[in-house]
Amino acid sequence: MEDIFHEEELRRLFGKFLQRDCSEGEIRKLMAYAGIDQLRPVWEELLEGVEVEGTAGELYALHQQPVDKVFSNLSFLTDELPQQQGSRGIFSISRYWWAAAAIFLLLASGTWFLMSRSQRQESAVAIVYDKAPGTDKALLTLADGRIVALDSIGKGQVVQGNTSIRQQGGLLRYSAGAHAVGFNTLSTPRGGQFRVVLPDGTAVWLNAATSLRYPTAFDGNERVVTLRGEAYFEVAKNAKPFRVQIDERTAVEVLGTHFNIHAYSDENQVSTTLLEGKVVMTKSDALLRRVVLNPGQQAVADKEQLLLSKQVNIDQVMAWKNGMFNFEGMDLPSVLRQLARWYDVEIVYEGKIPTRKFGGEMQRDLSLQQVLRILERMDVKCRIENGNRLIVM
Repeated sequence: MEDIFHEEELRRLFGKFLQRDCSEGEIRKLMAYAGIDQLRPVWEELLEGVEVEGTAGELYALHQQPVDKVFSNLSFLTDELPQQQGSRGIFSISRYWWAAAAIFLLLASGTWFLMSRSQRQESAVAIVYDKAPGTDKALLTLADGRIVALDSIGKGQVVQGNTSIRQQGGLLRYSAGAHAVGFNTLSTPRGGQFRVVLPDGTAVWLNAATSLRYPTAFDGNERVVTLRGEAYFEVAKNAKPFRVQIDERTAVEVLGTHFNIHAYSDENQVSTTLLEGKVVMTKSDALLRRVVLNPGQQAVADKEQLLLSKQVNIDQVMAWKNGMFNFEGMDLPSVLRQLARWYDVEIVYEGKIPTRKFGGEMQRDLSLQQVLRILERMDVKCRIENGNRLIVM
């Protein structure tokens, strides 16, 4: 029923868009709908039926203010296209206004189409692959095996025994009774992120390609969850210890604190970074089996050892949670692994891996083509093939 509502709302907004009657908020809502895979057939149907006459300048003039607000930072739409002499405005080029806007709307679904008019004849110029940034989406596996798909616009409630689970957009919130009925697993795909408030009030932010397994109520003498990937924890204070099990030999134990765990299977190291409180990281097969962290410190475990670092770039560790990439001091493979998880692409090296260190930050809400343009300025040349393969040339 909810899908039908969204389809009808998309059709309504698209109709207003073609009538040049969209507000800034409605254009942003169209952009959000472009990211929903289930609506892709509707988008294709709507775009096939578009016939609009008039120069871009004429169409742009009809609703300049809301369009400027939405697209003012999207210089990639026009920075490689010639401007007409004496014209002004971000769409003051001889192109259909709807097509320029549709470029951005279709970024979220993986492909954008650029249409050009040569004098009086209309012809398709190119199809360029792109990838939209990640969004709030996850899968919730319930104790009975049922799987619930979650996204940024969903809302609803699930009841398991004495436990109530409520979704509000990108947040999942538990309220538990006295007895656990089993374990749930929240999993984000590549290109997804999500947030959950556990039955004890602990808040957890999950990065892309991450899974968190937890009981629907903490009944025992300790609170234990299992993590694969990366997550930031704000643990609710409680007399029961809180433990994050990373693998069979590595764990993090706390009482009440804020910390980040980075534990992806395609990385050589597992790290725990403490922002507030105190935690203990353990690794049963290391020579140093136990490390106590104070705020601003980081414990790093690899296959053989467990080390404590007192010099940590907290901004870099927390960049993902704050909507940023921070590549300070990273090599190219490390940078590309982050991009692969967030944009859900496969990295393929055509030749020798370029050797260089990176620095600086960029927003995680950029399209992949925008990111590649930034990398190109640093002499890293890439192309996208088939919508999901990033070729490093």
